[in-house]
Amino acid sequence: MSIFENSATLKDKVDDTHPLKCTILNSRNTSGYTEYVIEVTRTGVQDYTWKIFKRYSDFVKLQNMLYKLSPKINLDLPPKKFIGNMDRKLVMQRQNALQNSLNTMVENLMLANSLLVRSFLDPESYSEYCKESLFQKVGMVLRGNREFELSKELPNIGWRLRKKSFLSKWKKDPKQELLLSWTECGPDLLLKQLDLITVLKSISSIIHPLVDIPVILPSPEGYTLSVHNIQVGSLRDLLYQTTPLQPFLKKYWDTSSHVYLPDQTMVSYIKQILYGLKFLHDNHIPYGHLHSGNVLVCDIENIKLTGIENSTLGLPSYYRSFLVQLGKKRIQSLNDIDVYGFGHILYEFTENEPLLRPFCEHFSQKTSLNLTKQMKTILAPPSSKLLMPTVNSIITNLKHARMIDEQKDPSFFKCKIPILVKEHYILIAEKCMSRIFEDQKKIALEKRHKKIYKIIHDPEKCSGVTQSKHFDFHSIKSNSSLDINNRSHSSSSNSTLTSTGSDIQTNSIAVNSSSLVSNPPPPPPPPPPSTTTIPIISSQSNNQRMALLSSISSFDTNKLKKIEK
Repeated sequence: MSIFENSATLKDKVDDTHPLKCTILNSRNTSGYTEYVIEVTRTGVQDYTWKIFKRYSDFVKLQNMLYKLSPKINLDLPPKKFIGNMDRKLVMQRQNALQNSLNTMVENLMLANSLLVRSFLDPESYSEYCKESLFQKVGMVLRGNREFELSKELPNIGWRLRKKSFLSKWKKDPKQELLLSWTECGPDLLLKQLDLITVLKSISSIIHPLVDIPVILPSPEGYTLSVHNIQVGSLRDLLYQTTPLQPFLKKYWDTSSHVYLPDQTMVSYIKQILYGLKFLHDNHIPYGHLHSGNVLVCDIENIKLTGIENSTLGLPSYYRSFLVQLGKKRIQSLNDIDVYGFGHILYEFTENEPLLRPFCEHFSQKTSLNLTKQMKTILAPPSSKLLMPTVNSIITNLKHARMIDEQKDPSFFKCKIPILVKEHYILIAEKCMSRIFEDQKKIALEKRHKKIYKIIHDPEKCSGVTQSKHFDFHSIKSNSSLDINNRSHSSSSNSTLTSTGSDIQTNSIAVNSSSLVSNPPPPPPPPPPSTTTIPIISSQSNNQRMALLSSISSFDTNKLKKIEK
């Protein structure tokens, strides 16, 4: 399988969910055209920086390709001019406008995760994915398979850049079309090939009505070939009223097509999602990939959770760029990530649009369902320091609110998981969270450095408490230095005790009067004490004498013992 070696090495270097930062450094004239020098940084535990050179026409080509996917995608490019393109003033205006366009690309979650934008900003890592067709490679893998036949390669219907989708036919029933996914393993992959096959077989053996179980096919190392049912599509497809086999941006960019679901349908979906998560959490199956695109709609009443193999394959979560901003107090495990994704689904249900920021504090509550309390707890900002609720606590609260009835819990299905697979599940969850914790720690340090920088360089904007603490610190420091000087002065003098005491007082007064010019002159020093020493009568000997007399008077002779000779 040498044809897969070049792509497989990228998984250790690039995490597609790491955000990008772009800055136009300057412009240069090359062959009569203006070229902009752009510095791109991929943020993570270790930042990677490179430079790209783009002309204005390159931005126009990108805008045209995005326009084909959705006419409402607008990068706000400056207008094109045929005369005076090399004018310095025009170049600076264009540079500022193009910088705003770059900010729009990297700050919007959907645009930042699109292959067109990533290949534009990082051509070295993603240019092959734009040109390469995997139809022949996947056909070679399926050549000996007797059940499935490759039919057609699909566009990027999902948000993952290293996941290709195909239509396949089941040979026993050629009329039934299935979705075949070719996935490259992610940067969180921990298990070796044999252990990975064992865990994937265990996942394929799970039986539960609320969990979509994939069919895992033999595939080369570093890749996974899985088969899923298409059926109606995902919950996101249902909310946007789109078909599942269209490109990702074309389906979900236009939020005006987003619709409300009936209250009864929403309550039914919420209940099934919670009980599906309860089954996964109770059996310690690592998930952490819940969002509306991973909720498969079987029919108008029944849904299933899909993508339960993603954490095992080392794939990062859809909301990973948000998770690292929430901090470790809010996100502590994969279960917390699932609950956080459930909060985003509630937001889409009630607000009729997706939440494109890490947290939210104000909700308009456009539906009759009262879910504001749950969303405030789940989508709270990191400054609130609230712990993420568990699935069981959410179910209990919704039962008290009479939104979920007391019907039989669908999570009564139990799956027998071997002990070795359970140990692998624990290692997988720890590996996925360890890298998130590292990114969270880095972001926390950056925030702390920015706060210190503001305190040092912008003291006027700091709070009064900070300024008072700063002043007290310097006053304490000056007082301590005075004490040290006074002690050294007193130890070096050879005069009597009374003379040194007066010297210390006069020295301290002199220092204070020289440092505080605006204060009135200090009062004259007190007269020195008389040189005659007053004898000090110690009462220690009297106390000892009284104690001895009292012990003699209270002595009992009856307690003495006779000694026999």
